[in-house]
This record gives sequence, C-alpha cells and structure tokens, in this order.
Amino acid sequence: MKIPRTEQETIVIYDVEVGKWHIDTTYPPHIRKYTPAMGEIEEKTQDRLAGLISDEFSGSFMTRKRKILTDEQRQKVREQLRKGQEQ
Repeated sequence: MKIPRTEQETIVIYDVEVGKWHIDTTYPPHIRKYTPAMGEIEEKTQDRLAGLISDEFSGSFMTRKRKILTDEQRQKVREQLRKGQEQ
C-alpha cells in the first residue's frame, strides 16, 4: 500500500537515556537514505522505516546552535524589525 504524499513524514528524536537518534519515516527518499545507517530496526517495509540510528552514522540531520548576538547586533535586528512593522 502506497502512502499518499500528503501523509509522508519523517520524525527524528534524540533519546538522551539511550544516547541515540530514533527515526520513524514514511518518506521514500529518507527510507533509502537511512536504511544503511540503522542499528536496531523496529520496522522496515517498503512504505515505512523505524528504529535507532547506529553510532557510526554522520548524516545530514542536525540541530542548530542558538546564535549569540552582541548588543550591537541585537540593536540592528530591532531596528530592522521596527522598519518592517512600519511598512
């Protein structure tokens, strides 16, 4: 059964206790991309992949660090936001 495009999704969660990423995806390109990286597979079908990513994985999903701004940069951003609100 093919999953409709509007219902395809990828959920990536980092489990702190286990220290590994858990991935659950129904998006075909991600199924193909992450299958070789799976350490423990909970479910793998043509339409779904779920499990823990192995420790050796160095993939393209990541979280961004919060950008630290100086006082001058903050002031500049405030001015830009004010100008945008006035328009």
